[in-house]
Amino acid sequence: MTFSNAVISTLRKFTLVTLLIALAPIAAHAQDATRQQTPTRIQTVEGITEYRLSNGLKVLLAPDVADDKVTVNLTYMVGGRHEGYGETGMAHLLEHLIFKGTPTTKDPKVEFRQRGFTFNGTTTVDRTNYYATFVSNQAALDWYIGWQADAMVNSFIAKKDLDSEMTVVRSELEINENNPVQALGQRMARAAYMWHAYGKSVIGALSDIENVDIAKLQAFYKRYYRPDNAVMIVVGNFDVAQTLASIQKSLGSIAKPDSALLPTYTLETPQDGERSVVVRRPAPTQVILASYHIPAALHADSTALTVLATALGDVPSGRLHKALVESKLAIAAFAGANAQREAGSILFGAAFSPDDAAPPRQKILLDIVESLTTTPITAEEFERAKIRLNKTLELGFASAAGVADGAIAMEVMGDWRAIFVARERMKTVTLDDVNRVARTYLLESNRTYGHLLPTKTPARAPSPQKLDVAGYLQGFTFAEKGLESVAFDFSSKSLHEKVVFAETPGGVKMAMLAKPVRSDLVRLGIRLKFGSIESLQNQNAAAAVANAMLTKGTTSMSRQQIQDGLVKLGVALNVNFNEVGGGLTLNVKKDSLKPAIALAMHLLKASNFPEAEFEEARSAWVKSIEGEIKDKSTQANNVWGRYGNPYPMGDPRYAYTLEERLQQAKSVTREDAFKFYQRFYGAANAEVTLLGPIEVEEYRPLLTTALDGWRAPEAWTRIPNPLVDIRPTRLVFDTPDKTNVTLRAYHRMPVSSRGMKSEDAALTVATRIFGGGPGSRLWVRLREKGGLSYSAGAGFSASAYEQNGSISINAEVAPQNVSAAEAALQEELQRSLKDGFTSAEVENFKRQTLADRLRERSGDAWAARFMSTQLEFNYPKDEREKNDALIAALTADDINAAWKKYVQPEKLVWGVFGDQSKIK
Repeated sequence: MTFSNAVISTLRKFTLVTLLIALAPIAAHAQDATRQQTPTRIQTVEGITEYRLSNGLKVLLAPDVADDKVTVNLTYMVGGRHEGYGETGMAHLLEHLIFKGTPTTKDPKVEFRQRGFTFNGTTTVDRTNYYATFVSNQAALDWYIGWQADAMVNSFIAKKDLDSEMTVVRSELEINENNPVQALGQRMARAAYMWHAYGKSVIGALSDIENVDIAKLQAFYKRYYRPDNAVMIVVGNFDVAQTLASIQKSLGSIAKPDSALLPTYTLETPQDGERSVVVRRPAPTQVILASYHIPAALHADSTALTVLATALGDVPSGRLHKALVESKLAIAAFAGANAQREAGSILFGAAFSPDDAAPPRQKILLDIVESLTTTPITAEEFERAKIRLNKTLELGFASAAGVADGAIAMEVMGDWRAIFVARERMKTVTLDDVNRVARTYLLESNRTYGHLLPTKTPARAPSPQKLDVAGYLQGFTFAEKGLESVAFDFSSKSLHEKVVFAETPGGVKMAMLAKPVRSDLVRLGIRLKFGSIESLQNQNAAAAVANAMLTKGTTSMSRQQIQDGLVKLGVALNVNFNEVGGGLTLNVKKDSLKPAIALAMHLLKASNFPEAEFEEARSAWVKSIEGEIKDKSTQANNVWGRYGNPYPMGDPRYAYTLEERLQQAKSVTREDAFKFYQRFYGAANAEVTLLGPIEVEEYRPLLTTALDGWRAPEAWTRIPNPLVDIRPTRLVFDTPDKTNVTLRAYHRMPVSSRGMKSEDAALTVATRIFGGGPGSRLWVRLREKGGLSYSAGAGFSASAYEQNGSISINAEVAPQNVSAAEAALQEELQRSLKDGFTSAEVENFKRQTLADRLRERSGDAWAARFMSTQLEFNYPKDEREKNDALIAALTADDINAAWKKYVQPEKLVWGVFGDQSKIK
């Protein structure tokens, strides 16, 4: 069941922020620099050590021997707020152009892929960062540090690259503008900040992007890309001494510029009245938002404001949810605090049907938020929010990578050590603090939403002040040691030796791995399988509602009691079932594992589908689908997904229209859903995975007792999904007012991924050469050379059960580029079939493929996936290594033969999604 997931997900991304929010040229550049040969150690706090180079570069090292990977992140303290008039988008443009290379590394993206790196760069209002993750390897680490040093001073930032990349960035801007909720949030920021650069979009104004002067962009690069404006953090499994030496050799060779960095100083004046924004866009859901100015992230009030937002936005206990969602006035209600270096905001909102009236919902929303002076947060609301936030922090601190991410985020806010201060402040914040900040900031005159309303004696929020980081940190003692981690061998051979596989008398299959995990976290997964093709006829709607009801109430617990129980135990629970089965997963600390298992099994076995909760869920589902029906983009995606589906309505493989789904949602009853639950939920064919610092023999009987004997009346038989021939066609969808056009194509082919054969392996590598990201043919043709698309690629997938696979092609383009882009896609496809792929391409992408496969086989997530896959397919012990060898042995002839055999352009189904009035 979905409640306008795409829209609500975007809202949460906008409102909810992380709680802690070859070097010769370089040596020549720095030949006159005076520098020390060893980085200065500054301090160690909970396992993270800070060093400082003589040129001003700050280095944070967070070793974690339990991880098989290394992540390097270089962050420059430059973002959207540093741009002047006519310069909007420069920081983001630079992020793109850095990847265009240097005289010694002309195409870094290809170098990254050859080494098996996952990499990217991102830009925000406060900073720009570049990062890469790869399997622990000192040579790779040294190379990447050297590239970062090279890129800091020697990047081309050339006019020819700007000309091609500008169109790519423009396409990215258009993709963002396609999202109505994202557009609304940006317009609100623009209204809320009259003077501060936080009101500008990070991606920049279209006119600035299209007309940027290369000399000004080069000056911007030289002004901000410098060691004393950057911090590097390295986290994972690496040798500290060697890494420090590598950083000193590469980055330490760069001289600190003679000119000082100019600080920013603009502060927003207190808002003197309500401000309003209206965005008119096609969308499946109506949204209202109310935003209020709050101080910078490292202000003493930040913790209390976070608790306040959590209390009001909690589901299901929060006031917004109770007043708007439980009353069926809204599909969802939410709240969040947005942390930034120089100023922040706290936001509240709701989503509801396009046909519903906004004024009464606006009144309820604003009354709840702005009446806290007379109806303050209660002790119960405060304690629930505080427990939830402290548990979230505890889980975040369980991962070295998580702590490192938080540290770098806090460095951007002012000081990396603030991550530990924030944790302690969350423990000591009081109810009085929360109600005080509500009275201080949640003022009508401080709101961005409404209209101007003359007020005789308007209240004003406090004037912003310069950030006092030293004052914020004063009085806290920092510990050098943090949570310890233990090295672990994640190779297939090791996992086959260490995982305990078992089967209960009742047929439940288990895979259990006892291993140390940071913070003693345990992962449990339970997979259930439902019914048969005969028994599951016409069960789609009932199954969807049954899944939604599993956490809404049981024979002995209310929805609130369930949520409180999960929060108190610190359980991260996910439940996802449909008509053919699904799974329950939970993550919890070892000391809470047994009660967490008991609670999870209680939810699975004893849900009673309370009538009021059922009606709330069904009503939200109805309103969500009604909104989707009116949205042209959603309708287009539905038609695209349904094309070629051969099954009759009622078959579990049938693809429903939106109108059919709406009828289902309106007619499904609580009895339908509960009957499905009683008929199909059971553990006769269950598969269980357990990973963490556990004793296998302690938990095997516990899980056996919990699952054996719980059998569904309906027996399970897997439903086949054989290859179906689909008639080739070209489908055109009109999605008015969308600034970008999406091109898609696919066709099916008789291949399977199980027991990889030479042809399957060849198709995997061939698809990557054709459209597998940087360096691929589609990437080079449409993005690098043509500047036609922000993204263009191809994918290959195949079932592990039947000979049923497919190849897909996609691109995002501006309307004026549709014809050229589509012609380029067709030409590259025909060229690949006529001329084939070269031996150099094959060797390059084979290395990339093997490096990616090796990188993916590490970490606890991989171990859990390994266990689940083995339970389902029981692969031989050397299966993965044999597949690697199969890929390594492929020749250009092998790959071209498979590509020409299976890829048939005449069978493609093409789709064009966009505003047809804008397409030339």
